[in-house]
Amino acid sequence: MASWIDIFSFLLISSLFVGTILGVIFLAKSFSAAAQNTKESLQSRGISISDKGVSIKTSKRFDREDYVDATQRSDLLSADHDGAVHSTKIFGIRRTHSGASK
Repeated sequence: MASWIDIFSFLLISSLFVGTILGVIFLAKSFSAAAQNTKESLQSRGISISDKGVSIKTSKRFDREDYVDATQRSDLLSADHDGAVHSTKIFGIRRTHSGASK
């Protein structure tokens, strides 16, 4: 027959296990809720995150005139009269030109 110490030890160990399991479940739900709140916050700012990637919504379309303006500004900034090879970075794309087409 089990003594009162055995019963007390069993209840104490059982409550520790149950408390640990409930704590892990609570933490998992908290992290999930925090991630969802962050996702909704980014969504309201125009950034959409899904399992397929990240999508950023812009308020303006980039048209030909904007592209030509940016390219001309870049060419003027990198213009060099000694015929050296230039390397400029426009919109995340590195362009290299010799200056022969100027």
